[in-house]
Amino acid sequence: MANTEAALKEAMASIEGSLGVALVDYASGMALGTLGGSKDLDLTVAAAGNTDVVRAKVRTMELLGMKDEIEDILITLGHQYHLIRLLKGPSGGLFLYLALDKARANLAMARHQLKRIEADLEV
Repeated sequence: MANTEAALKEAMASIEGSLGVALVDYASGMALGTLGGSKDLDLTVAAAGNTDVVRAKVRTMELLGMKDEIEDILITLGHQYHLIRLLKGPSGGLFLYLALDKARANLAMARHQLKRIEADLEV
């Protein structure tokens, strides 16, 4: 089992094209941990903003009566992928947020690695 810091380091080291990663509480919008980022990618702002995305999707699924679980949410930009992976189990209410350089990232592998990191994460 990995703690938050180890999980974030693993994401940055093992996922090709990683620009930044955060563990976020979507009830409060607060980042519980961040790693990476830049002057153009403020992970604290991204964490709060993506909380609204998660809340909207959860609310929409409730309104539609969908009884399924969200695995991840993908936002594709011109030069980046933004991947939001909702944590399951006792870590519910949290998500991993990963920003990737679109030119260097393999999206399928990034999703696979993030799922593996989630499975090892102990919050």
